[in-house]
Amino acid sequence: MSVVIAPPLLEARDLAVQVHTAQRWGKGAQRQLLHSVNLSVHCGQTLAVVGESGAGKSTLVRSLLRLQRPSQGQVLIDGHDLAILSAAELRAQRRRIQIVFQDPIASLNPALDVLQIVTDPLRSGIGAIGPALREQALAQLRTVGLSAEHLSRRASELSGGQAQRVAIARALITEPDMLICDEPVSALDLALRAQVLRLLMDLQRQRSLALLLVTHDLHAARFLCARTLVLRQGEVVEQGATEALFAQPAAAYTRELLGSMLSVDPARGATGSIS
Repeated sequence: MSVVIAPPLLEARDLAVQVHTAQRWGKGAQRQLLHSVNLSVHCGQTLAVVGESGAGKSTLVRSLLRLQRPSQGQVLIDGHDLAILSAAELRAQRRRIQIVFQDPIASLNPALDVLQIVTDPLRSGIGAIGPALREQALAQLRTVGLSAEHLSRRASELSGGQAQRVAIARALITEPDMLICDEPVSALDLALRAQVLRLLMDLQRQRSLALLLVTHDLHAARFLCARTLVLRQGEVVEQGATEALFAQPAAAYTRELLGSMLSVDPARGATGSIS
């Protein structure tokens, strides 16, 4: 009996991004931001994409979400090429893969309260929010450690940690199969980083979420992800099991990154423990 192997939940095949940059005298040049990137994440798996600033991490995220069209290659969800989906089909697939952005305050609409922000992915237009939708929002807020008292607050009334929890609740309300977290703790202080990383780890395990963590923080990658991909100037340097890569990196660039790791682990609290 043949065994049917499910395709990856999210896959990039030979993904490349090239942009035109303006120069003097009306001339321009082509700049390559990504070079034939290949990656895959199956349901329930965790993958970290790490690299220094300018490595191409944000370009990769935009391309995976089809917010930026690649110059070549494919992005597939369950084997379906996003480039050939209709607008309605693309919206349906995007509900399955949600993103948590780097800046928690900037990612929230200042004109809306938390109830409106969290339910926004499920609403069309600006219609009234019924009791059922309110209960869904409250359930997600409780999941991330907030309560009913936060529903009426504006983004400006939230702390950085609260704002990132609201952003995570908003991502969860569509019941996605995957979260893409783009530098989700870099704008937070050390204690809040530990809390948010721990929350993401718990959510990933409890809901069997696939997780793609984009970060320059190797501590966060090691804490959250079973596999790691190292990106440098738009090219994949190496990828593999996180612990093996940390223990014996094959590339000199990866060794440089590991050598520059901070001595204080942000996945640990101020006391240095993960208990």
